[in-house]
Amino acid sequence: MLNTVIRKEHKNDWEKRTALIPSDAAELVEKRFPISVEPSEIRIYSDSDFQLANVPVTGCPEKGQLIVGIKEPPVESIEPHQVHLAFSHTIKGQDYNMGLLQKFIDQKASLIDYEPIVDQSGKRTIAFGRFAGIAGAIDSFFVAGKKYQARQLKTCLSQIKQTWKYDSIEAVRQSFQQIDFTQGEPVQVLIVGTGKVGLGCREVCQWLGLPEIDIQELLDGKQPAGSWYSVASSRHIYQRKDGQAFDMSGFVEKGGDEYESIFDLLLGKFSILLQTPYWDERYPRHLDRERMLANLDKLPLVVGDISCDINGSLACTTKASDTDTPAFTYYAEKGKSIDGIFADGITVMSIDNLPCELAKDASIYFSNALKDYMENLMSVDLTQPFESCGFNEDIARAVIVYNGQLTPNYQYLQAFLK
Repeated sequence: MLNTVIRKEHKNDWEKRTALIPSDAAELVEKRFPISVEPSEIRIYSDSDFQLANVPVTGCPEKGQLIVGIKEPPVESIEPHQVHLAFSHTIKGQDYNMGLLQKFIDQKASLIDYEPIVDQSGKRTIAFGRFAGIAGAIDSFFVAGKKYQARQLKTCLSQIKQTWKYDSIEAVRQSFQQIDFTQGEPVQVLIVGTGKVGLGCREVCQWLGLPEIDIQELLDGKQPAGSWYSVASSRHIYQRKDGQAFDMSGFVEKGGDEYESIFDLLLGKFSILLQTPYWDERYPRHLDRERMLANLDKLPLVVGDISCDINGSLACTTKASDTDTPAFTYYAEKGKSIDGIFADGITVMSIDNLPCELAKDASIYFSNALKDYMENLMSVDLTQPFESCGFNEDIARAVIVYNGQLTPNYQYLQAFLK
């Protein structure tokens, strides 16, 4: 069995999540699996919480064989022949983490990423999507409240705090139910995306009491008065260039080769945009700078880019924000951003680790999913070839590097390393 360490998180002082909570780690200890926790002063569960559960708080990542974290580990921390489990942010060939990927190869170590862990139907089994959606919507509404105040307009959103200031999701729900959304400026929200992140955004809108309107009403020019939210999927913001009917499988396969954005049809009909879908270079940008310049008087006041694709689908997302400075303001005319919330321009919330603002709720949910994989992970035989070392099917699909070699599914990353 692999000596396993639950490492502390290094991203920033806001990253208080843990991959395994004390009660779930304790189950492994009771079964005599060798697991310990690296001490941490900021983790949402204290060292004493783990000690009370009889989980050793003596973990040293330098000496562990399997290192379990959440965000990507520091490059210099990768020891020879180790296995690391984390959100590595490497599977798109992200420039900023190719050094990390190369380190795993150089150290003949192994990297497993949570993002590709899916069941046989392709559904992700370990993810923070709902919590990113919830925290992203709350923080976007908080930013919108400040935006309206900067414009000297009254809004019910001024009663909303940043997510981390609430004790729990239940506390958020109870607080939002006390807000009268009919007071002040209308709250008109467009959610793009129908996955788990988008569903998290919808929950928040429902807690606030906003009525949902069908996206087709907006596309047909029947924009209702007052406050509401609506949800758009890919078929509502893209169309085939040849005029034929939208086909989701074709869109996923062909992307920008056969499809183009029609997001212009929705501009001017909402004031807050919550952006949630996965995006990469294969797909059209649905709100590029050219489209912004052509629709300056129709742009939303606030964009919550929960997907945080920098210089991606939304031209206004020029960087990631953080919990200390949750928003910046983008000026399409100049193509520049300034930290802070101002009356003019588009104010963007693009915090890139939103679930950490719901650290306890998110950790409980995540740990409950991860614990089902731990016995398999700790039991693999690293002396054997990848195909016969013992990973179950779900985990095997998510192994990016094994003993210093890119696995068959991830050979395409070699081009990014070069």
